[in-house]
Amino acid sequence: MAGESDTRARNGVRALFLCYFLYVGTQTPYLSLYLSEVGLSIAQIGLVMSLSPASRMIGPLSWGWLADRGGSRNLVQRACTVLSLLALFALAQAGGSVAWIMLACSVLFFANSGQMPISESIALEVAGRDAGRYSRMRVWGSIGFIVGVSATGPLFEWTGIGSLPWWLAGMMASVFACTWLLPSAPARPRGAPAAPLWTALADPVKLAFFVSSFLMLYAHSVFYSFFSLFLEEHGYGKGAIGVIWSVGVVAEIAMFYLQKPLFVRFAPLTLLGFSIAVAAIRFALVGVSEGSLGVIVLTQLLHAITFGVHHTATQALLQRWFEPGQQARAQAMYITIGYGFGGTIGGLGASWLWVSYSPAAAFWGAAVAAGLGCVAVWVCKRARAAQKAQVQASIESDGSGRGDQS
Repeated sequence: MAGESDTRARNGVRALFLCYFLYVGTQTPYLSLYLSEVGLSIAQIGLVMSLSPASRMIGPLSWGWLADRGGSRNLVQRACTVLSLLALFALAQAGGSVAWIMLACSVLFFANSGQMPISESIALEVAGRDAGRYSRMRVWGSIGFIVGVSATGPLFEWTGIGSLPWWLAGMMASVFACTWLLPSAPARPRGAPAAPLWTALADPVKLAFFVSSFLMLYAHSVFYSFFSLFLEEHGYGKGAIGVIWSVGVVAEIAMFYLQKPLFVRFAPLTLLGFSIAVAAIRFALVGVSEGSLGVIVLTQLLHAITFGVHHTATQALLQRWFEPGQQARAQAMYITIGYGFGGTIGGLGASWLWVSYSPAAAFWGAAVAAGLGCVAVWVCKRARAAQKAQVQASIESDGSGRGDQS
């Protein structure tokens, strides 16, 4: 019976990742096209799209706190999903009204910001401490994303981009269905609230870890925001750009399937530092590539390490370093610091470098940020080693003290 329950839980997580990232892979490239279709200007589209990273500054921690505090992650997950559905219905009816679109997208992005922290905390619990088992569930998110990116383009050629909110609503409804397959959170004794999460930042190990997360996601925000423009600047057409993006996602999928031996042999913190070092090399190569196809394809293959290995190492460390009652909020803090602050500041910094200097300079800035992330991981490892030495010294001191008394 336990085996059947574990299998059902893993299948539920796989289905959730597949459906949610199908939604993300459809929304990410096509929402701006939909906004243009209904008559918004470039400035108005930029304002609407900026609501997404802004929501990640407050949304994940709010939803994570509610999930951990209430002890019912699935209920909060369903609330996020229903709120997203309502926002998508409102977007479909908003027409070209900027005010209504802003309101609908504000609610949509805020609701979306809570879904992945809770999903990741559930996946980590289902996987136990097995990074390989986790990554083979998480790979279904990558599969969903690549299907969303590649399959919905021809769909909108047929139905028109104006149908986007309805397709997104259908995908979100499938996410809602998946939440009923997820396992419940383990019961927490009544009257035993989880420890405050912000106290974790007083620990130099965790503080250095979150600094590295900020810098790594800062670097990647340059890639997510400007890589397509960089390719277009060097003469690539939209079809070629889509294929180049797909190379990175396929490499990521392969890594999720094959990375288990890495996490058996090496510690997650070591792999975290390695992945950030590779990111520094990757973005520097983009900066010097001048659009060379061979170099560009190589940098996309490195996505297997800079996202696949980095993501799994991050999840393993969050699972080890935070107690069960803090898991949803720990995930939320990671998304807030990394994708929220790192993504927003990274996008602004990259746009300044692009305009003030050159497109290549934006990627050199990303390489420098990743290099600083390596320094942060080094500080994290040093602080971790110092803590272990202090604990060992305390144990030996207690032992010698007992020996003297006897």
